[in-house]
Amino acid sequence: MTRRDRIGAIVAGVVRQAVRDAGARRIVLLDDDSAEARLALEWCRAALRADAVVAIRGESVAGALREIVGDRSEPDDEVLAGEARRLAARLEAGRGEPALLAHPANKTALLLAGLDLPPEPLLPLGDLYATEIQALAGAWSAPAAVRALADAAGGIGMLDGALRAYLDERRPLAEALSLLPEDARGRVYAALEAGRFGRRRVGLVPKLGARTLGVDLFA
Repeated sequence: MTRRDRIGAIVAGVVRQAVRDAGARRIVLLDDDSAEARLALEWCRAALRADAVVAIRGESVAGALREIVGDRSEPDDEVLAGEARRLAARLEAGRGEPALLAHPANKTALLLAGLDLPPEPLLPLGDLYATEIQALAGAWSAPAAVRALADAAGGIGMLDGALRAYLDERRPLAEALSLLPEDARGRVYAALEAGRFGRRRVGLVPKLGARTLGVDLFA
């Protein structure tokens, strides 16, 4: 069994139990066409069955949302698309058999999301760093603010290296951030601090590593 298969089996097992515990019959996954979404979709379908996992893209809702907010503000297209998927997913979950909402964000994105941490109750890839997603799926994704942090850090490998040093190796935060270029350290620190509130309320994350959001990492 490959590493990808082993991780997929663990995630599928947690997903299956979460659906059972929630009294649900299906999963509705917010699908942004990212490598994470494709991987989450594959593993969620392995946990249940293909027709019990609904992927929501939300493009049809984005136009309506743009009309509502367009004359008052100019929302970022990425934010608007995400909220469109969220609305479409909630509407889908309200139809037919009970459904559990899921978001495909990776651990790097969750750690640095601040107040934008996804509110969905199931985060099947939430204990896999962006570099792990890249190794498993060939690419990674994150919100624009997190991508900017990765660029400032010298690449996603450098950013994840600092996060791993802090979380998994339990090195002091200042020491872990010293691995990054000087102008990136304060920005990453601020993002980690801003995420404390959200990390206390994060959804269910299948445990794969030493310190997992919502399991043994709350702040």
